[in-house]
Order: sequence, then C-alpha cells, then structure tokens
Amino acid sequence: MLTTQALAIMALWTTAMISLFNLAGFGENYSNPIWALGAAIVLVVTLVGNVWIFIHVAKDEPWEWNKNSDSE
Repeated sequence: MLTTQALAIMALWTTAMISLFNLAGFGENYSNPIWALGAAIVLVVTLVGNVWIFIHVAKDEPWEWNKNSDSE
C-alpha cells in the first residue's frame, strides 16, 4: 500500500516539475547553453526528488519478502 502511495506522490511531483519546466519556457530556449544547463539541473532535481520521495514514503515495504507465501 505504501508503494502505491509513493508512486502517486511521485506522479504529482513529476507533473509539478514538468509544469514548472513548461512555464519557465525551457522548450523554446533549448538551443541556448545556459537554458540547456538549467533544464538539465531541473531534470536532475526531478529525478533525485522522485527517488527521495519513494524511499521516504515507501520505507522498507518494497524490499520485504512476502511473509504469507509458503516456503519450500
């Protein structure tokens, strides 16, 4: 359940960052090296933010073994 919540929050974060990306006008200025560097920084912040959100919200749930399954 925590994994699903983490993925939903990550989707909201990514949507917000894409909106910021478009609002700032990175798409129209991709040929300018300074704008390209800014876009790269925004993308790295988005990716690191997604990883941090997943680890913080999901905690250990994704890495726990299924305790209800029959072991052989």
